[in-house]
Amino acid sequence: MPHQIIEVSPSLRESLELKQLVQELHSCASNLEALPLNGLRTRVHIAAEQLIADQAAGYCFIAVYLRIAEGRTEKVKKQMGEDLFQCLCGFVDNAMGDVPIALSYEIQEIDPHFRWNRNSIPKFMHIQESSS
Repeated sequence: MPHQIIEVSPSLRESLELKQLVQELHSCASNLEALPLNGLRTRVHIAAEQLIADQAAGYCFIAVYLRIAEGRTEKVKKQMGEDLFQCLCGFVDNAMGDVPIALSYEIQEIDPHFRWNRNSIPKFMHIQESSS
């Protein structure tokens, strides 16, 4: 059930291809063995309002939260976070160069006692995951 939630500054709507950002992070996440493809969702939210640092014009941010179920080792989570943060940084560096931007990537584990979900997507998928 991994969900990547990308929160961005409103100004990035004009200066960054958000659809490409979503596609890039989704692709990077889908290549990680520890994240099941049939539950992976990646979406972007544009902040309605923002204030950053001293409020100078041109500042922006991208904050990504990966919400996952419990059960992965610290080592696996650390490697996933590093890989996905590198993906984010590489995309932004290639797309925007050196700009005043704050980037963050955070992994959040969801307590299974306070989570309810239903997913019928796997039975409709064209690509079946291996059962390893």
